[in-house]
Amino acid sequence: MRTLRISIATLLLASSAYAQRATRPASTDPWEVTELTNPPSLTLELPALNTVRAAGGAGGARAAAFEVRPVLLVRCQDGQLDVFVAAGSVLDSDDNVLTPVRLQWGSEPPAESRWSRSTDSTSAFAPDPRALLRQLVSSPDLRIEIRLSGKSAQLIRFNARGLERHMSQVDAACPPGGNGDARAADQVYTEAAVDERAEIVSAPPLEYPPALQHAGLQGRVTVQAVIDTLGRAEPASLKVIARPNTAFDESARAYVLHAAFRPARVKGRAVRVLIKVPVDYRIQ
Repeated sequence: MRTLRISIATLLLASSAYAQRATRPASTDPWEVTELTNPPSLTLELPALNTVRAAGGAGGARAAAFEVRPVLLVRCQDGQLDVFVAAGSVLDSDDNVLTPVRLQWGSEPPAESRWSRSTDSTSAFAPDPRALLRQLVSSPDLRIEIRLSGKSAQLIRFNARGLERHMSQVDAACPPGGNGDARAADQVYTEAAVDERAEIVSAPPLEYPPALQHAGLQGRVTVQAVIDTLGRAEPASLKVIARPNTAFDESARAYVLHAAFRPARVKGRAVRVLIKVPVDYRIQ
């Protein structure tokens, strides 16, 4: 479980004596950047595009409800990188520690995940923050479905445009491969070494190359890929290792790249794993 003394990052700005800078570099940049000197830290804040309805107090269904606007935060402190959503209300959980989360990038199918909660249960932490940032840079349109305590699942929408402008600051404060990244989440496991294998939960329609279909060519293409802790194939890892014809390669790679996987797990924790994905082309 993460320790989060203050769940909404804007409260960190209360002491101006410690704030070195809190700016939005451009009027079109939705990110607010805060650098603190005591202790040294970097925080990026992105308000959600929408508000969600949260239950107030402990009165169950009769408790007064109120609207809150969640915030997506990128925080680097003591060399450790965290990406989390401050929901502004107590989150539901499936085991008093982890919160079920569904992520959807653009128009792609949603993917299941489980995020750890802060000690006050109002914030949920991504299991692999750097992987989430990589995905946000390439696909800034993010939808997060999360359940608030006593409420049905709430859909939170973010547009993370402009994040690439701040990645140099993030990498400088929390260098990739530094102490904050020296975690098992960065290790790549083999399929035989995990307790739960990565499995496809949804995928786009498979595009059969027209020329091959007209020629009656069929067969299996095998694509090797590293599936990250968010259940996505890492683009640089994609490699076609077997095919009946090289003209199948582009279609097979696109299929795996845009598929959503259930992440592999070791002792209940999502991990990166190297897998082989069979892609079958059959003429009906």
